[in-house]
Amino acid sequence: MAILLIAGSFSANAQTPADPNALGFKVLFLDYYSANEGESATIDNISTGYEISYLRSVNQYLDFGVPIRFGVIDFKNDIDNESIVGIDGVFKGKFYREGMPATPYIFAGGGYVIENMEDGHFQAPIGVGVNFNIWERAFINAQAAYRFSPIENRNALELGVGFIMGIGKTGPKDKDKDGVPDDIDKCPEVVGSKLAMGCPDSDNDGVADSEDECPTEAGAVNGCPDGDEDGIADKDDECPEEAGVAENNGCPDSMDDKDKMDGEDNMDDPSKKDSDGDGVTDDIDECPDSAGTVQSKGCPDSDGDGVPDKNDPCPNATGPNGCPDGDGDGVADKDDRCPGLSGSIAAGGCPDTDNDGVPDPSDKCPATFGPASNFGCPELRSDEKELLNLAAQDVQFDNNKSSLKPSSYSVLNQIADIMLKYPGYKVSIAGHTDIIGGTRHNQVLSERRAKACYDYILSRGVPSNRISYIGYGVTQPIATNKTAEGRRKNRRVEFNLYVN
Repeated sequence: MAILLIAGSFSANAQTPADPNALGFKVLFLDYYSANEGESATIDNISTGYEISYLRSVNQYLDFGVPIRFGVIDFKNDIDNESIVGIDGVFKGKFYREGMPATPYIFAGGGYVIENMEDGHFQAPIGVGVNFNIWERAFINAQAAYRFSPIENRNALELGVGFIMGIGKTGPKDKDKDGVPDDIDKCPEVVGSKLAMGCPDSDNDGVADSEDECPTEAGAVNGCPDGDEDGIADKDDECPEEAGVAENNGCPDSMDDKDKMDGEDNMDDPSKKDSDGDGVTDDIDECPDSAGTVQSKGCPDSDGDGVPDKNDPCPNATGPNGCPDGDGDGVADKDDRCPGLSGSIAAGGCPDTDNDGVPDPSDKCPATFGPASNFGCPELRSDEKELLNLAAQDVQFDNNKSSLKPSSYSVLNQIADIMLKYPGYKVSIAGHTDIIGGTRHNQVLSERRAKACYDYILSRGVPSNRISYIGYGVTQPIATNKTAEGRRKNRRVEFNLYVN
């Protein structure tokens, strides 16, 4: 009783593990006296035995077991310490409820018992029991049974206490239940987005909130919007609706060659006043009371780099745009994301091999032109997206098996061709089932079907580091399981191409 009370204080962790197999062991207390004499047995009349059993779950409500029993019989004035060996086959109906610490059950079956390795006879056990979940796949078990026998004085009462332990591979771990397995989840204890590898991503732009400079607005520049697609986030862009350059804080260069020529013509006109005597007439001098230079439109330029002090972010250091630019790419070192590499202004001073406006360090496809919204990778064509949508139902398997039907090869070949065409993409393969057959069986079946697709695409030359697979079993239906059509839709394998 103490063992059962302690076990009952634990909460259930894994009442339905992915693998259906388990082994059990029990100590038995056998009463051949009360069941035949009709009087209550004393301690002296109780004999002992042991049971080793194999259990297999049919579904979350039904188990099948094969117990092998060893013990002795002690029956007044008839049987004294005779050995018995028996084997049964029993079915257990479980009263399972999600989250309950204990699972009661009833059982019935039949078996054969041999006494003293000589005489044998049939027995039919019926009874009740309960499993207390004390660890992820471990249970303490208590059971009571009445064993019927056609042989005189062979009916028996039987009590047993022991444990059950699940065996075999378990399903994928997902501690935070966000659909991203723990082995690839960057935030395994916090519910997150698949696009952000399991981390919270409030705006669903693929940048985790912890790294997103604009966590509530979707965007491609450090997670922030960039309306004019000039590589400068709107929050830092002084001209957010007009493409510009980094040295002008996102605005276009305002001084063109015509303005410069007009300034020189006015400077040569002696009829115009020049209050500060800097050679720039007052009508075009932006600093008429402070001597400056022609290049700086009459304003002071302390470092002589052609950028007036009032506009120069580095007034005491020379540079083509007012500040030093060590790699000569037009982006000042202080703003250059790649100060040691010559790049483009649109890419913030970093190289942009494919000239798509996404700098190589942030470009998931640096050699292929693609929009910033897709991390620099080309977007799939509409017919390719449609193929992926249809693949969920077009990939077919043999009934209740993970072997692919030959009709599936065509669509899997096309998916492999897309993967080879777009080397910057990865694909995640997710297997799903209907509810027919039980939770445990369907979990394993969904994994094996996803793995079959993984193996086939791998055989077509797609590298393994670009393919992943997972099974969700019955947990993510897209239609009702109450109709044949709904169950057909739920039996599917989904292919998600993404850039990461």
